Amino acid sequence: MDDEEKIKLTNSEGAIVIRDNSMPEIYAPLEVGDRGDSVRFTLAFLLYAIEREDWVMEFGDFVGTLQDKVDENLIKAKRSKFEVIDGDKK
Repeated sequence: MDDEEKIKLTNSEGAIVIRDNSMPEIYAPLEVGDRGDSVRFTLAFLLYAIEREDWVMEFGDFVGTLQDKVDENLIKAKRSKFEVIDGDKK
């Protein structure tokens, strides 16, 4: 592993690292106390959530809905740049 690929965390930080062609790496904070406990709880919750197929499906639907709204807003924004001109021939 190159120095650029190494992850440097403080004692109060934690991480889940996902790399190509390898299992996820989980780093829990070493610090004891509220801040370390909060990070450990968050990491545990994320791991739990990943195992919940119903949550993953629901989240996928949620992301799809958000993307639809973003696409809809982009279309509206592009359309708002055009001016309709009365081209009625007499």
